[in-house]
Amino acid sequence: MQHLNDLNWSYNEFLAFVLVFGAEMNVPLSKEELQFIQERTQIEDIGKIKAKVDSVSDTEGLDVIEHFRQKFLTAKEAEQKAKLDLEGLLKTPGKHSPFEKAAVHIIQKLI
Repeated sequence: MQHLNDLNWSYNEFLAFVLVFGAEMNVPLSKEELQFIQERTQIEDIGKIKAKVDSVSDTEGLDVIEHFRQKFLTAKEAEQKAKLDLEGLLKTPGKHSPFEKAAVHIIQKLI
């Protein structure tokens, strides 16, 4: 695995990784779900994030999340903001899909 310090991700790329990693713990994401995450996080290259998720084991993925938690979520307020940001990214008007509901639950566990 690429050394974690070599990953120069933005906060939104970290959020996208958490969403893709968490969602793919159960089933592979569809192209539409990946597009949804890309649009919501406003990152340019969701393929880069998906490739990283695909290239790491579950343990390594958790290490990536922990690395960026230490970088971006150094205070309790920042952690709470990240949870709210992730939940906000997933909420859409109307009825929520099983993907959205599951992703919110997984996020609570990951960060």
